[in-house]
Amino acid sequence: MRPVFKLFAYALSSLLLALPAAAQEQDAIFADYNAMRSEMDRLIQRRNIQDLMLRFGGADEMTIQQLDNLDAQVDRLYPDDFQNVAVIRRVTLENGFSQELLAYWTGYSYLYAYVFYHDRGDEVISINFRFNSDFATLSGLF
Repeated sequence: MRPVFKLFAYALSSLLLALPAAAQEQDAIFADYNAMRSEMDRLIQRRNIQDLMLRFGGADEMTIQQLDNLDAQVDRLYPDDFQNVAVIRRVTLENGFSQELLAYWTGYSYLYAYVFYHDRGDEVISINFRFNSDFATLSGLF
């Protein structure tokens, strides 16, 4: 891994791992799985980090300045929108709970996203969402 990506991975994981998992906002509720994934894919592929964090529950844990800094970091490290997305790992748990690890990439630039969600039948709730440039950081959540 290139040094700049290691630094980014460390800073990002420190910030995101420090966010309280218990905080849940109304914004993280979706009509169904496809609606959740569509929103997540659109925001990540366009590198719209502020809206991504606001939509998936990071807004109340981060200041506007932290969101601005995170958005600027992502723009510096990933100057181009992501063209591809794939589910790397999906674990279906009991009673509608699931977790997924996804990869987004363009050329040789990869970003990974983790989402733990609950499909309640009439809605899907994103309970925990994280992203990182280091695969091992998010893969370890399984």
